[in-house]
Amino acid sequence: METPYGEIPEKFVKDMSLQEMHDYLAARGRYRRRAVLKGAGVLGLAAAAAGPAFWRQPSAYASTAAAPQWIGYGDDPARDIYVSWSAGTYNGPIPSVPAPQVRYGPDRGYGRTVRAFASGTVPVPAISGEPAENTVYSNALLAGLLPNTTYHYSVSNDGKTWSDDVAFTTAAEGRSDFRFTIVGDEATSDSTSLPVAQVIAALQPRFNVVVGDLSYAGGGSGYYSNGVPTNVSAFSPGAWDAYLGIVGPAAAQSIPWQVGVGNHEMEPLADFGYIGFTTRFPQAYAPQAVTGSPVLKAFTYGNVAIIQLDGNDLSAELSDNNGYTDGRQTRWLTEQLAAYRSPGSGIDFIIVGFHNCVFSSNTTHGSDGGIRLVWEPIFDRYQVDLVVSGHVHAYERSYPLIGGEVTKAVPSGGTVNPETDGTTYICAGGGGQDLYTGWYGVTGGGDPATTSGPPLLWEWTGTNTADGGTGTSEDIPDTVTDYSAYRHANWSFIVLDVKAPGFVGDETSILVRAIDPTQNSSGITSTASPAVIDAVTLVRRSRF
Repeated sequence: METPYGEIPEKFVKDMSLQEMHDYLAARGRYRRRAVLKGAGVLGLAAAAAGPAFWRQPSAYASTAAAPQWIGYGDDPARDIYVSWSAGTYNGPIPSVPAPQVRYGPDRGYGRTVRAFASGTVPVPAISGEPAENTVYSNALLAGLLPNTTYHYSVSNDGKTWSDDVAFTTAAEGRSDFRFTIVGDEATSDSTSLPVAQVIAALQPRFNVVVGDLSYAGGGSGYYSNGVPTNVSAFSPGAWDAYLGIVGPAAAQSIPWQVGVGNHEMEPLADFGYIGFTTRFPQAYAPQAVTGSPVLKAFTYGNVAIIQLDGNDLSAELSDNNGYTDGRQTRWLTEQLAAYRSPGSGIDFIIVGFHNCVFSSNTTHGSDGGIRLVWEPIFDRYQVDLVVSGHVHAYERSYPLIGGEVTKAVPSGGTVNPETDGTTYICAGGGGQDLYTGWYGVTGGGDPATTSGPPLLWEWTGTNTADGGTGTSEDIPDTVTDYSAYRHANWSFIVLDVKAPGFVGDETSILVRAIDPTQNSSGITSTASPAVIDAVTLVRRSRF
């Protein structure tokens, strides 16, 4: 339905009062007409850049749910899927959800039903001015599924009225070629966040990794005093209604949305500010008793391992959660990396994702030395192939580095052998939020410098350790320079295509490409013919 202030999807209108319509438009910042994306139904990419199977219409477009819904992997991506959905709005009446459940099966006949294991609102602390969080979130676990199998599902709040049919496919077992995507800093814009999600879905990745800053409900910092939430300024939980209303129907109801935290996920709530995040996203987190954090996880797909960390623990720039895991996150990271590099693990490639950048030549945020000085030596020791971050709202790829030194100048389209060349660092922060267009120093391609001087680095004046930093934080000239291989301030994300080995000693690779939808300074103007602006191939000889 079109209103003078924007569009409300017809699937919501039938169940909305006038006040709820007003709240919906306000929460999504829609006091404007929705931008029309030209060519949205004719998605494609140049065959020379992508190959014949690069682009297809995803099943996520086949139907839309009665309310936003999204999925994520359980402990075994081949057999377990979390299904989550919401009801109501953050500032409306708390809706009745008497019997939340999911029906699922190999076709639209379903055949099985499972009740939600959790359903409720986000716990709100007793802080003066704390806004309401009346959206009800329900979470169910579909377990015992078959690998590499497509399932249909539908959700209900009462066992009587059901959402439209949606399909997903479980992970394959063993080694196989596959595709996935990584993005950060998504936000809630119809002109940027929505088309980015649509382009991701059209690529049909097996899963999507988010490296933090999803809805921007939180202001990003300043909510805590000695670990206790005391301030609620710039906290707008309605942004979660908007975010899930965008990524759910566009992609995340069919594609496992493997989310991680950024500084904007630190909200004035319990559990280090993450209770809202874990209420919405009940993923296969590592035990908090071991990691010290409620939001860490690691999973494998084929011969690739992915570890999702919390950079807020060590950040020298934004110190709200400085040292909150008491070094346990770093110990867990080391143990995970050692296990993946041990004989018989079946893992060739290791990718680590977290929010803050280890190497960034952007004039906003830049590099975080609180993280670099602790984790980069660990990445070197265990030959981490790729580290992906967000935080900086732009795209940037580094040359491979070992010990803070560039080992090889790899141009766009080039090849990196991580075993000898070192780790490549990528910022994929172009998911939808306003862009950061300023740059320091030289680069191998893309945007030139806009500001004189070397890139900057946040460090603690005292110590930078796994237990957190001491002293005060300062933004100083970086002694590591000339690491930027390619950079461009645009709305974008990366797609990774894995070529599995055929036998022990066979070559295996990951082609990493930065995807650039057609856009101008106001937003994405077309999803029809996104370009590949940068690419690099990571190559190893399989050990298993």
